[in-house]
Amino acid sequence: MTTYAWCKSALAWQKHRTRCYISYKAIKVSPVVKANSGFTFIEMLLAAAIFALVGLASVAILSSVTQSDELSQQASERLVQLQRTMLMLERDFMQISVRHVRLDGEAPQKFRLFGEKFLLDSEDHGVSFTRQGWRNPGMILPRSEIQTVAYRLQEGTLQRLFTLYPDAVTGTEPKIQLLQTNLTGFEVHYLQGGEWQERWQDANFPAAVRVTLVDENLGRLERIFMLPDAVVSEGGIE
Repeated sequence: MTTYAWCKSALAWQKHRTRCYISYKAIKVSPVVKANSGFTFIEMLLAAAIFALVGLASVAILSSVTQSDELSQQASERLVQLQRTMLMLERDFMQISVRHVRLDGEAPQKFRLFGEKFLLDSEDHGVSFTRQGWRNPGMILPRSEIQTVAYRLQEGTLQRLFTLYPDAVTGTEPKIQLLQTNLTGFEVHYLQGGEWQERWQDANFPAAVRVTLVDENLGRLERIFMLPDAVVSEGGIE
């Protein structure tokens, strides 16, 4: 006879009331305890939703960090490119020569610095002159240390043109060196008599040259270069 059945007898209930009460309570309560153990379906769905949200947040943070790193890298590369461009311009203008300009193999012009809009098929300003200091130790290469250079803007890129010889024959294609990219403008102005001129075709040098680069992201960037022969040119070199 089971404990439950045994406890139902009147005699057993009178003699063993406490024992029967405990046994009866254990039998009635234990199924309820088993029914409440474990997670319900709703609780499992809620936990899955929380894990999904945490995963999405982690992916979003990682994507944002990666994008910021790429933008920072691009900005750093742009600044390095800009520094190289300005250094190249500075070296050329600081070593400008009094030698007359010769364009496309033509006879030497009367001016030593030639600058105007659309020069050499530029999309904006263009400038050409002769510089010295093109190093050739021991004259190893069959060229002098004088170099004819020019700057122009084409397809949003500042180009530096140069020839191996200052007196290149007609039809000789210049070498092209790509400098700053993503430009919307390239302006060159020349200081004369306290005023900036947009065009220069003179036998003398200006006192200074102002170069303006218009960058898509950085905006207008200006740099003024003082020419080493400015004092002499003020006296009127012919």
